[in-house]
Amino acid sequence: MRFALILVFACLGLAVSCAPNETILKSGTEVQASPSSQNAQTRYDSVEAEIDNMRTADFDFIIVLRRKDGGVMQSGDKAEVRTTLTGANRKSLVDGEKAVVIGSNARIPPELIKKLSDRFAVQDFSKPGIENNRSNDASNANI
Repeated sequence: MRFALILVFACLGLAVSCAPNETILKSGTEVQASPSSQNAQTRYDSVEAEIDNMRTADFDFIIVLRRKDGGVMQSGDKAEVRTTLTGANRKSLVDGEKAVVIGSNARIPPELIKKLSDRFAVQDFSKPGIENNRSNDASNANI
């Protein structure tokens, strides 16, 4: 009789301990974005932060393009940037899609800057004096 009673309590204890915890199951539905994650997204979505990221990545040439009317970049604007700056290493759409930050290690030819400046407001954040140090030639390329 004692053995049967112990066996019943052991089975009952096992069954209760293996049941899902309702508090844990329901906890995922109340997840809110923490202020630190919101600040992180805002911090990296600004033009200044992306310029800092481009400098950290050690890009020699950094330019920022904005629509002259200050509006959001439209699909035609984005296509123009993509087709004009095919040699850029990195392009980032930031500031609520109002600016494109371009980072490149190859010099952006003046004629392309002129073409872009006809459509966009162009700001240059390139390293000072870098144009004499690097060029678009393939003199050190592994060919």
